[in-house]
Amino acid sequence: MMRKVMLVDDEYMLLRGLKLLVDWKSLGLEIINTEQNPKLALKYLHDNSVDILISDMNMPELSGPDFVAAAKAIRPEMELIVISGYSDFDYVRAGLQQNAVNYLRKPIDTDELLETLHGALDRLQAQQQQHQIASLAVQTQTRTLVTTDQEMERQQLIDALGIQFDPTTVVRLIGVLNPLPPKDLVSYLQILDVVKGFYVEGQDFIIIFQGTTDQLNIFINEAPHQIGAERRPFLIGAPIQDETQLHNRYLQLRREIARQYFFETAAGLRMMLPDTQQDTPLTLPSYSEVKKALDGVDLATFSAWLSQQFEAMKRANASDLLARQFALVVLLVLRTCLISKKSDIVLLKSEF
Repeated sequence: MMRKVMLVDDEYMLLRGLKLLVDWKSLGLEIINTEQNPKLALKYLHDNSVDILISDMNMPELSGPDFVAAAKAIRPEMELIVISGYSDFDYVRAGLQQNAVNYLRKPIDTDELLETLHGALDRLQAQQQQHQIASLAVQTQTRTLVTTDQEMERQQLIDALGIQFDPTTVVRLIGVLNPLPPKDLVSYLQILDVVKGFYVEGQDFIIIFQGTTDQLNIFINEAPHQIGAERRPFLIGAPIQDETQLHNRYLQLRREIARQYFFETAAGLRMMLPDTQQDTPLTLPSYSEVKKALDGVDLATFSAWLSQQFEAMKRANASDLLARQFALVVLLVLRTCLISKKSDIVLLKSEF
């Protein structure tokens, strides 16, 4: 992964020279922008991610300390390297000490710049590892929260994840089936305040979402294109009124995920109903009813009949377990018919 660098200096020739001073690409760095005006640099930072900012401290439009403070406020995790003349170096260092930046004196020494860049890269790497550890911790907490039914542990996890059961910002579980590529979804989820936690279960994502209906619509519509509702199935769980419903909502979501895979449901949005508004349960046809329906039919008729049965179960939101039970009944009928036909053949042969 290439780290993004921005250079800021009011003197064009110094900007040009800095770009040629080291082999940025070999360091894993890419200069994505240069600015001669610190105010324009701040505007760029508002709209774009930057890993390392290298800036002169003597620019007429904005004082060095003010620029550094504003830049760090916009991108607090960004590494900042400041360049200053020898005569005012102590002043700059005193004014910027609180922002934990790196300092270079003019004229810039190549070895010193390389050493400073390596140090910045090391700190960014350590920072990334800390984020990954924190992310894994949140994923573990999320998994434990939805899978446990222990009240004391559940309340501690709710507090840790910052979940509040408020009628204005509804808590839901959301399932995204087999997102491709998953890293795009991870990047999307990590920046959203409405996502209280998520984890991967098999190849699917389980997400704890808390927000208004408008926020839910935005969440769905702005999901990465490759994993949006038009490409991968999105399962939106029913509202969760309090912490006691979390585990049951999770079990409901798991059943629906299994059903989606069994019926090979096409991509789309599925809003799951609360337990009190479930679809009318289907009743399996009996063995004799299936046998009667299949009596004397040819292979093409049987295939069409079977497709119709599964399509009807799919429309009625039948569980995958019910569909499997129905398939077992059909297999038993077919087996009986096959044995019966073999017996008839044996009987005919014996008569001759």
